[in-house]
Amino acid sequence: MALALSNVAWLYAYVRETSQNAERVYVTTDNGTTSAIAAGQVQPTQYEARNLVRSFMDLMFQHDASTFRERVNHGMKLVDHNDGRAIYETFKRGQVLENYHRYNSHTNWTCDSVSVDMSVEPYRGIVWGAQEVVYDNQIAVQPVAARFTLSRQLRSDINPYGLLIDGFNFIEYRRPAPDGSRSNK
Repeated sequence: MALALSNVAWLYAYVRETSQNAERVYVTTDNGTTSAIAAGQVQPTQYEARNLVRSFMDLMFQHDASTFRERVNHGMKLVDHNDGRAIYETFKRGQVLENYHRYNSHTNWTCDSVSVDMSVEPYRGIVWGAQEVVYDNQIAVQPVAARFTLSRQLRSDINPYGLLIDGFNFIEYRRPAPDGSRSNK
């Protein structure tokens, strides 16, 4: 009887240790190999998903001549390389940085809404807002909306949300005017 109980205890300990080993990450350094417990797969929340998109849109669509490069470079870390490159190429074709210098202008971003469906992966969403271009004491408002997907990534200091925007495509958006009617844009 004691032998049977001993075998059950050893089997339990073996299974428990094996399952813990499956969760370990091994790091090899000059001083040898060490193990660390891997970070769990934390499910991102709706708030994190929407905040990621708001932060991205703010970085990419609100800047001036002195902050353009820094903000766009930081925003590029939150989006798929090809999608970010396409947005940047649009900025280059539109001579955004040159116009900031030429007209002493800047842009502001206003987020109207962000919707993210997190019931399936990759997550899907839409963002609506407006970019204001301010120059010569004038303001030109351009409605901006886009569809996107979000894929899970490792969290880091660069991307604390653990999500990456991809499939970013601009869509038509008729922003409501302040009086409640639809604008012509």
